[in-house]
Amino acid sequence: MRALRSHWRVPVWFDGLMYVRQRLGFPLAQYVEMLWCCDGYQATHRQERVLPNGRFQLIIDLAAGRGASIIVGMRTRYTILETASVRSVMGVVFRPGGARPFFDRPADEFYDRAAPLHEVWGSASGNLRDCLLEAPGPAARLRIVAAELQRRVGEPKDLHGAVRYALEEFGRNPGASGILQVARHIGFSRRRLTQFFGEELGLTPKLYCRLHRFQQVISRIASGARVNWSQVSLEGGYYDQAHMAHEFREFSGMSPGAWLSSKRPSQNHVVID
Repeated sequence: MRALRSHWRVPVWFDGLMYVRQRLGFPLAQYVEMLWCCDGYQATHRQERVLPNGRFQLIIDLAAGRGASIIVGMRTRYTILETASVRSVMGVVFRPGGARPFFDRPADEFYDRAAPLHEVWGSASGNLRDCLLEAPGPAARLRIVAAELQRRVGEPKDLHGAVRYALEEFGRNPGASGILQVARHIGFSRRRLTQFFGEELGLTPKLYCRLHRFQQVISRIASGARVNWSQVSLEGGYYDQAHMAHEFREFSGMSPGAWLSSKRPSQNHVVID
């Protein structure tokens, strides 16, 4: 098996937050989008609204107790983050379908919930946390997490062919109306495709497409340039601007205009107070 390769970048957020991100090489890169580590977070605000990003995640809170490490499944609603409790945290962001090999449970069992890591990994989750606490710094901690993931995945495992094909098609056209067409093309019923999709990604194809479109809209308007809402709605695959605004509010709890005028540490984090 090839040696693990990593790529580093150290960006800065406001409020003095410094965090480290690590992008992985083969073989973990086919499952993991990013590892990250944040130390010494001292926000000037008390809360953040965290929007659903269409990603399955593992979050390890090193400043809290042993039970603070959680598996965050695919979410379709925003959550509120109490920033006062954030001090030393690290995590894993999985690619669509990439979490399944590491948790040995259907991904839809984690849908819209945060499950304690020890419920899935048992005593190994506590051992991992102890090793991370003893590590000399963020880079060493990220290497420890990468090594644990490498150990658990073993030989590379592919997504089910039908799910992989559906993801490629939805990536080109995230319109929910095309789901039945994709299912027919691969010789599946819509129900069977939904079953496989749920087991490997953690939500239905329709919800996945809706989340994907929502994130596309956020990416389009995040530049700070003047926004043509009709064009954004059309390019995002929505029927009209009202449909786009309704879905935006459903996922985020706020209007697109309110998101634009908000203070944001990152694209999917909005300062509340």
